[in-house]
Amino acid sequence: SNMALPSRGVRSGRLLFGFLWRSPSLINRSSVFFPVRQTGCAQTSSCFSTSPCSCGQARLTSRERTEAFSWLGDIVPVFGTTGDRVSVLHDPTVFFNVLKGRIKTAEKRIVLSSLYLGNGPLEQELVAAIQMQLERVRDLQVTVLLDYTRGSRGKNNSRTLLLPLLQNFPDRVQVSLYHTPNLRGLLKAVVPERFNETIGLQHMKIYLTDMSAIMSGANLSDMYFTNRQDRYVVFHNMPLLADMLANLVSCVASFSFQLRRDNSVTLHPSFNIHPYKGDMEKFIAEARRRVMELLKPGYYVTLKDPYFTSVAFRHRKKVISWTRGFRERTILLQDGDDLTTHHEVEETQELENEEETRQLVQQGARVMVDTQTKEKSIILSDLTQLSQSKRTILIDTWVCPLVQMGPLGVWHDEMVTRRLLRTAPEKSELLLASGYFNLTEDYMNVMLQADADFNILMASPQVNGFYGAKGIAGSIPDGYTYIAREFHRRVCHQAQQDRIRLQEYIRSNWTFHGKGLWFYHPGEELPSLSLIGSPNFGYRSVHRDLEAQLAIVTDNWTLRQQLHQEQRHLYQGSEVVTKETFQRPDRQVPTWAKALTRVIKNFF
Repeated sequence: SNMALPSRGVRSGRLLFGFLWRSPSLINRSSVFFPVRQTGCAQTSSCFSTSPCSCGQARLTSRERTEAFSWLGDIVPVFGTTGDRVSVLHDPTVFFNVLKGRIKTAEKRIVLSSLYLGNGPLEQELVAAIQMQLERVRDLQVTVLLDYTRGSRGKNNSRTLLLPLLQNFPDRVQVSLYHTPNLRGLLKAVVPERFNETIGLQHMKIYLTDMSAIMSGANLSDMYFTNRQDRYVVFHNMPLLADMLANLVSCVASFSFQLRRDNSVTLHPSFNIHPYKGDMEKFIAEARRRVMELLKPGYYVTLKDPYFTSVAFRHRKKVISWTRGFRERTILLQDGDDLTTHHEVEETQELENEEETRQLVQQGARVMVDTQTKEKSIILSDLTQLSQSKRTILIDTWVCPLVQMGPLGVWHDEMVTRRLLRTAPEKSELLLASGYFNLTEDYMNVMLQADADFNILMASPQVNGFYGAKGIAGSIPDGYTYIAREFHRRVCHQAQQDRIRLQEYIRSNWTFHGKGLWFYHPGEELPSLSLIGSPNFGYRSVHRDLEAQLAIVTDNWTLRQQLHQEQRHLYQGSEVVTKETFQRPDRQVPTWAKALTRVIKNFF
């Protein structure tokens, strides 16, 4: 049988969690073929580790596991948190219910960024929930960002569904429609509806309420709520990250059309350059300036405690306990796998040239000095009343926004993705998923020259979203088959088939739209990094559309298990692609389709 899962986690697939909406009965082990290459061992390590196995391969420390990615802070913002605030959903129905439930409890803001909003009964339920919450909460603000061309398609479309909200709450609802600056002039005049969407789109999928967000690749349409498989990760109560994502949506909204109550559109009051009638270079320059202003690299931590350092990727100090005397205290810290004891005494010397510190002391703060390092820490008055305390404050997860806006000259996501593919060490494994197999030539070349192992999950023709479509769109699955076949030939020609594998998602009456990446260090059974969001690793994602995803770097064992179970859920039932796959009668691509694919592959 060619039914296969990636080699990771043969044993750890047994582990179940209450927050995973998936039955273990879905795994039919008798029908699953595991690849020959196995990185784990047959026994579980008895030593303390976030990895369940450490045989053969030297076990990574907590610090090594995450600081392999500390370079991210040189490129993008990095938000520190605890992995307990991140949860992974598996099912589109659960995604819909969670999203609707969060809309119904929103108190300050609802921010929705998607390609489009469908007009079926489930989409109407979402809009009705927003309407009811606006009526209930007077301070609630709603921001919706969609693509202009896709959101305007047809007579009944995203715009017409949202108009009642604008008409009833004109001061509290904003609907923005991004129009690519590349669709203009003769091109805009002659390219018909639907086909004009190939020039460039707003493709970010961010669903935010108050201080929490759902990052996904799914659109707001009934199929994405029922039987179109995607990915969905929830970030609970992360104010700085939520603010950053909300600001990103507002930023794009500022250079997008604004929907009016009569269904016409106008420019944003802060942006006077028309996207397709105005000066293209000026539009791009100003839009890029606004986006880049949000993406300043650095480290941001919301948990406040005097024991967290500001050093990159070292916000994992865990206060096990402390004992406080009148003028001294002893603190036991866990920093990754290391335990450290600090003995501190109160500073009694006169404070010179430290006006701010002196004022804090006058308000009841105390200055403590480590007897070994001589480092000072200021203890605020609300903590001084404790004579003895035990706390656990752990930052073990970092979330990094990756933005790709090729038309505007913003390339962060491509920079990070390319570096991950290129620098992953030998015997590490990167699992990639894409609903549309159309990797850029650069990504393919990097993988063929890299040291790591790659396992790429793609849609089989029958679960491709264009399968059975009318007109030229119906031939798109043939185009993806042709592209996959050509890449597979290159892999085999370079004798890389043991290192680079393709697998096809197969599920009756479902379509596949999942996308992202899972990174496994050598010898580890659980991932330490995952990418979740809208990019598909193709030419459109890199050069034509506006994309956003989050890189999750984590040493949290529970979150790593969730991400691992997620990829197993997606790969379950997939088939390994071989030479024989492309020899089957249903995989024969007509000559005209091959020629057409070569011409238009950068548009789909």
